Amino acid sequence: MLKQSGNRIATFLMYLTDVEKGGSTVFLNSAISVSPIKGMALFWYNYAPAMEEEDKLTKHAGCPVLIGQKWIANKWLWTYGNTFRRPCGPHPESTQLDVERILTHD
Repeated sequence: MLKQSGNRIATFLMYLTDVEKGGSTVFLNSAISVSPIKGMALFWYNYAPAMEEEDKLTKHAGCPVLIGQKWIANKWLWTYGNTFRRPCGPHPESTQLDVERILTHD
């Protein structure tokens, strides 16, 4: 069962650069290997909708870059949001909710 403590449900990974040699993303428990191409993106569910535990086929790693540089951007989707958990506003203790109150009531 998914825990409410912050499991990563899905991953979106985008390649920001071409890599001349190396730098593939490999999925360790399957035969999938993806070479980085600028503008290409990968998306996968770390938990399938009916799964009670992490999908072991999503375990992945980045191979070393042999020639060039590899830049990526990641967006992880979690079981909870961070709207009310992260400071946001004029004071360290401010939350998103405080900012919304300021914007709508002033």
